[in-house]
Amino acid sequence: MPIYVSVVVPLYNEEESVEKLVSEIESVGTSFDFEYEIILVDDGSSDRTWTIIEQLGKQKPYIKGIKFRGNYGQTAAMVAGFDYASGEIIVTMDGDLQNDPADIPMLLEKLEQGYDIVSGWRKDRKDNFARVFPSKIANYIISLTTNVHLHDYGCSLKAYRAECIKPIKPYSEMHRFFPALASMTGARVTEIPVKHHPRKYGTSKYGFERILKVFIDIFSLNLIIRFSSMPLKGFALCSIPFLLLTTLFTTLSVLSVILGWTAGKAPFFLLLAMLSGIAAFHLITLGVIGELIVGSGDLSHTQLPEITKKTLMLGCDDE
Repeated sequence: MPIYVSVVVPLYNEEESVEKLVSEIESVGTSFDFEYEIILVDDGSSDRTWTIIEQLGKQKPYIKGIKFRGNYGQTAAMVAGFDYASGEIIVTMDGDLQNDPADIPMLLEKLEQGYDIVSGWRKDRKDNFARVFPSKIANYIISLTTNVHLHDYGCSLKAYRAECIKPIKPYSEMHRFFPALASMTGARVTEIPVKHHPRKYGTSKYGFERILKVFIDIFSLNLIIRFSSMPLKGFALCSIPFLLLTTLFTTLSVLSVILGWTAGKAPFFLLLAMLSGIAAFHLITLGVIGELIVGSGDLSHTQLPEITKKTLMLGCDDE
């Protein structure tokens, strides 16, 4: 019987959680009337996480393990799991036991109502304020700018139709934006409340630097969604502040000469105007190059997954 559901779990230094998590997924799996698999992706752990995955894989044929040679991040781990997944439906979740596998049937039931992506919403989130508050701001901004309205983009517990998620090849911390990216292809997205548990083992991998990455990715995401088919327009809009600065500093340079301001100010303003003008010129040039790439079609949707897969294969061992 073919595999219907693939459960993809990225792991980084979660040796205390792996076996318990697998056990909980298996407990839920006893109610399934279809075949499923569990794909555990070790994102370069320095503890015994991979050793435990190897042991589990030898004992249970429905468990697959992928090991990264280094720590490439949660997004890369998820994409590697997608590449090796055999199921029509892919379910993702964290490996720290904060997501509850008991919610998986609820996600699958919602998919059956005609949706392509069902996202979990940690309505009663068990994290500290320092994590919850920036997350709420990010969720609001993403929903506002992408028009895909979700309460909790950061929840890893999601269910996808494989045909909708596999073609997407994100980078950085963009796994949280899968619903917004998939919506570009017409995917139907919804969310449902799910349980969330306090962390029992290990330490959180979420720090201030990751918050900064998220907000940078929000900016990148909006450029991708709004200007992927017309990059020149996107780069031209980004160049507007620099063009305004060029105009301002050029005007100040001229006025400093006409009005006889303190000596030496004119060259200074002229230098700033030149730098701003160069920045604007570079952005517009990048936009033109982007238009040429899009127009030539060299990077087709059929080629991108293979290119990305080869890159990922360099960072992991297929056991």
